[in-house]
Amino acid sequence: MPRDLIDWEIREAYALADTAGYEVVDIVKYRRISSSKLLSKAKLEELKEKTEPLRGDPEAKIIVFDDLKPREYFRIIKAVGVDAIDRTLLILEIFTLHAGSKEAQYQIELARLKHRLPLVREAIRLAKLGELPGFLGPGVYAIDKYYKYMVSRIARIRRELEKLSRRRANERSKRRSYGLPHIAIVGYASAGKTSIFNKITGLAKPVGPEYFTTISPKVRAISFNGLKIAFVDTVGFISRIPPEIIEAFHSTLEEAVESDALLYVLDVSEPEHVIIEKLSEGLSILRRIGVFDKPMVIAANKVDQIKDAKELERIVKLIDTTARSTYPALFKVLPVSAKNGMGVRDLVWHIHILLNHTARSMS
Repeated sequence: MPRDLIDWEIREAYALADTAGYEVVDIVKYRRISSSKLLSKAKLEELKEKTEPLRGDPEAKIIVFDDLKPREYFRIIKAVGVDAIDRTLLILEIFTLHAGSKEAQYQIELARLKHRLPLVREAIRLAKLGELPGFLGPGVYAIDKYYKYMVSRIARIRRELEKLSRRRANERSKRRSYGLPHIAIVGYASAGKTSIFNKITGLAKPVGPEYFTTISPKVRAISFNGLKIAFVDTVGFISRIPPEIIEAFHSTLEEAVESDALLYVLDVSEPEHVIIEKLSEGLSILRRIGVFDKPMVIAANKVDQIKDAKELERIVKLIDTTARSTYPALFKVLPVSAKNGMGVRDLVWHIHILLNHTARSMS
């Protein structure tokens, strides 16, 4: 685990490992020694010593909570004798647990293949040199054949995802032809997006403390004060979101890009600095996927855990000030509790006002 992770990122690392079904038995903290080399010889020796009891267990994994380059991957498993996965592959394992739709399955497979392609290229190079670790050494021909399969499979999945993306766009267009504005619900994993979605729509989609219970977008239209509104629950953000995941889940994330407005759900039960860091990081992720000036309402969720009214008022004001400094299209920050329903009707009412205001400004 990198030494420079801050407290909530460390908690996120444990939560991701737990959600994927791993039991963390020990930790090696390191400071990256160069852009190309992750661990020093001393850290490799420490890792080897701590994983000694796991050697020979096919289920055992070294989880490197970092971006693991191919050469460093093979350097680690050659030195230690235990297979390894990095942060991106860990996240994809969790996605696989919740992939109900064909589109989600394709997206996850594409991300995994693209992430593993450089590893296989490095395996081919090492196999030709005779340096591939024994338990990963099926021979140059077999690895080369697998590499060609991966390339063709990536091309096929991309074609299938393009078809599904066009179908999703057609469905969105059909809903719009009925005059339905779209509100995309975005925010960090475990902030309560699906719980808010359920409270607004009356549905009972799966929720839980584990990460990424929502992989495929869920859409539900409601009628409120004479206006029909479609709410779209989307995949949750994480810190330092890997580019492979952004690319693979483009058709899912485009729900935010194509929406009429955003409902950003923020967990305000966390420490203040974590709230602000997650807000800033989330807004940065939105910019990365092409969302710059879309009208936004922030739902300050889990206020049932804040007992002091003045403290809550201060936090809401801080969120408002922080968001507006980088996202001028913010409309309102509203305190809500998905757990007991507090403020949810007021939240929908303000979204209704926002949509009417946006419609008037465009006419």
